[in-house]
Parts: sequence; C-alpha cells; structure tokens
Amino acid sequence: MSINIQAVASGTLSQLADFITVVENQHYTAKSELLLGSSIGQHVRHILEFYSCLKEGYTVQKVNYDLRKRDLSIEEDKMTALHLITDLMKWMETTKPIALMLEGSYEENEKEIFSILSHLERELVYNIEHAIHHMAIIKIAAVNAYAYELPADFGVASSTLKHRTQYVYS
Repeated sequence: MSINIQAVASGTLSQLADFITVVENQHYTAKSELLLGSSIGQHVRHILEFYSCLKEGYTVQKVNYDLRKRDLSIEEDKMTALHLITDLMKWMETTKPIALMLEGSYEENEKEIFSILSHLERELVYNIEHAIHHMAIIKIAAVNAYAYELPADFGVASSTLKHRTQYVYS
C-alpha cells in the first residue's frame, strides 16, 4: 500500500486551519511566556513559510528554507494564514513527484551554502514533521495559557499515536 504524502501534508494543514478558525484573535497574536515570548501566530507563520518555500522552490526545483519571507501579516491576521493554507493545499493537489536540490547554510555569513539532492516527497515529510513539532508547541500555550481543548492528536507525530495505540491496546 502506498501512502499519499500530499494528502498527509494537507491533513496536517487542515488540522492547523481548524485550530486557527477557533482561536481568538488576541490569543493568536499575544506574546506568551509559555512560548518564550513568541505568539501562536508566529509559530503558524513559521510552519506556513516552510511550506511556502517548498511551493516556490518546486517551480525551479531548488528549495532553500533559509530564504523565508517572514511575512508578519501571517502571524498578525488569522484570515491571511487561512488563505495561505487553502492555497498550499490546492498546490499540493497539483504536484508531481520530482527531484529537488535542497540548499542552505549553517554559517552566519552564509558564504558556504550546501546543496544536496532531495525529492518533493522527502521535503513534504520534513514539512509534516516540522509542522507537527510546532503544533505541539502551539498546543502548550493554547491549552495551558488559554484553556483551549484540542484534539488528542493535535501536535503528535503519527509514530507516537501508533505507539500509544499499541501500548494501550496490546
């Protein structure tokens, strides 16, 4: 059985969109001590900009997550984030499996840039895991600072969900 990574990525973004729809504006934009001074909106922006980098890189077959735009409107306006999610989900429906070059740098001056061969599906897997990680961070503030009730699987990796099922029911 083959898994459709685009569908999994869209499902992750859909879960994020469901949360954005219910979170109050002031909770979306407020700086939280639980998030070390960042906001839920900043984490949402961070997630979506990684997906956006992949979308932009797909057209030229070269992705560099270091070149994120850091668009403040995504972290300040829920509707901007929701529109971007819709756009990203529509884009994923049209993608074909292709090879990509992944570029980046671990140097402050970015003089030395690495370039390695990757693939659309590999980068989608990375984006899924990255999104889930930040959704777990978002959940910390949403639950503990603002008393939201989120689905048990929000911000939890699929491997953890499988382990929990095996542990509880075996």
